[in-house]
Amino acid sequence: MKRALVAAAMAAILPVAAAQERGAPAFKPVDVLVYTRWQYVKNQKTGEVAKSGTAKWSSAYHHKSTEAGAEEVRRYFTANNLSCLVTDDPAFFTSDAMKSLRLVFLCNCNHELFENDAQREAFYKFVENGGGLVATHSSSACERGSKRFRDFLGGSFERHYAKQQTVPTAHADRSHPAIACVPEGHEWPADEIYLNHPDEKSIRPLLILDWLKVHPKSRAGDKHGCPAIGGHVLEWCKTFGKGRIFYTALGHNPKDWGRMEWQLHLFTAAKWAMGDLPDKVDVKSADAKVRTTIDGVACVKNGKAVWKFNIANRENKPFVHPLCLPDGRCVTDARAKDHPWHLGLWFCWKYINGLNYWEPRNPSAGNLFPDGMTVVRDFKIKPKGGACDVDLALWYGPRANPGKVLLDEKRTVRFSAPDAKGGYTIRSTHEFTAREEVKFGCRRPVGYGAFSLRMSDMMRDFAMTDGDGKPIKMERNEAVDKGITAVTYTDPKSGHGVTVRMLAPVPNERIYAWADHRFVNPVPMYDGAIVLKPGEKLSLDYEVKVF
Repeated sequence: MKRALVAAAMAAILPVAAAQERGAPAFKPVDVLVYTRWQYVKNQKTGEVAKSGTAKWSSAYHHKSTEAGAEEVRRYFTANNLSCLVTDDPAFFTSDAMKSLRLVFLCNCNHELFENDAQREAFYKFVENGGGLVATHSSSACERGSKRFRDFLGGSFERHYAKQQTVPTAHADRSHPAIACVPEGHEWPADEIYLNHPDEKSIRPLLILDWLKVHPKSRAGDKHGCPAIGGHVLEWCKTFGKGRIFYTALGHNPKDWGRMEWQLHLFTAAKWAMGDLPDKVDVKSADAKVRTTIDGVACVKNGKAVWKFNIANRENKPFVHPLCLPDGRCVTDARAKDHPWHLGLWFCWKYINGLNYWEPRNPSAGNLFPDGMTVVRDFKIKPKGGACDVDLALWYGPRANPGKVLLDEKRTVRFSAPDAKGGYTIRSTHEFTAREEVKFGCRRPVGYGAFSLRMSDMMRDFAMTDGDGKPIKMERNEAVDKGITAVTYTDPKSGHGVTVRMLAPVPNERIYAWADHRFVNPVPMYDGAIVLKPGEKLSLDYEVKVF
């Protein structure tokens, strides 16, 4: 029904002749438009619009995060089975592709959004008739001088603090799904804090800046002080006709768009804007409860994530992060700076038939895709209270020949409900079937690969013991002694920790670990390669216990 209304509205306003005259491209129908227009400036005195630099007054500001952010957005939408187009061409709004559109994502747009009023009307009508809109950072500075756009969005850019700083928040509406999906008390990294002063009567404030905690120089220069609502509103949502609008003032820095918390936050907001999520969710619960997310499943207790299983991600390698101790501290480190292909608690082969499935060939170029490809073909989430089983079907093959499948995998990951002390277990079982002869290998003389746990820096201070509680002392990164089937890391102060155990070791399996306690990996082919002939199977079984 929504798309029929949008199609009818478009038919009433599409300037077909004008579009044909300017040679508008034929856009393919998509679910999401990621719009990046920023370089056309309007002279507020004469009304003239010019491209940046073509007139003395036409100087536009370009955020480097516009293109970087748009690419991250496109990847994430695509990974979640939503077709996506990134463009700065306003002709899209008067094209037939609008008929299938569900969401417009204004990715740090700036200045004039459109070339003519027909495009502008099509945009407004799209949202009014039920379309979704997500707008980030400088998008509140679009259509400058337009009261209509300010009223439509809910506010418009006035200024920002000169100094980038960590974003302290005084209040967050955790009943909104886009806020509820972020751990309670999460501190957003340094950003260029935009001040928009939205219309408090028309918006629902979601995230409010703690004005008293901003940098003293910023506070001293803020003539408006702390508004009556309790602080500058950084994020809000509202409705426009039948459509939903979400705005965030954050997102200035390119590197932040790759952060998982930011991605999950934005895409939950997008799902809300498209009408796929409710206006309010229940986030307060005395007991742990498993909830599905846009990219997997998480266990939440008192508004905080106990663990989160990220199934749909750009690497296509399911991983657990965060994995938290009963006191809330996070054990895992995902996409670490020194090894950005490390994904918290995850499974990944090193070599299959000599091809690398573990790390990219040239990670310094920012490409995190190895020559070997891991693909999640299907998955099924089966939550039950605070527990959950996840069944997955995966296959493996060369990235250069994506139609060639060497190996199939059936994986089951079982999460127990947290006990009275907050402890829980994760059991990960894997059954591999070769379609043709495959050889699993790892790097020599140091071997690693398969089931792995990359830990945060705090684990350096934890004590390392074997399954019998005997201390393990390591001076360098190597395998622990043969016969040891479990490694435990324990905080001597709190008594909390984590155990990684091999439940059914295969002949060549040994536990490889880093001496500084930040990585542990039961390697099934440490003492030699594993070869499977066509049709042969290999089973692996692991348990992670958090206490």
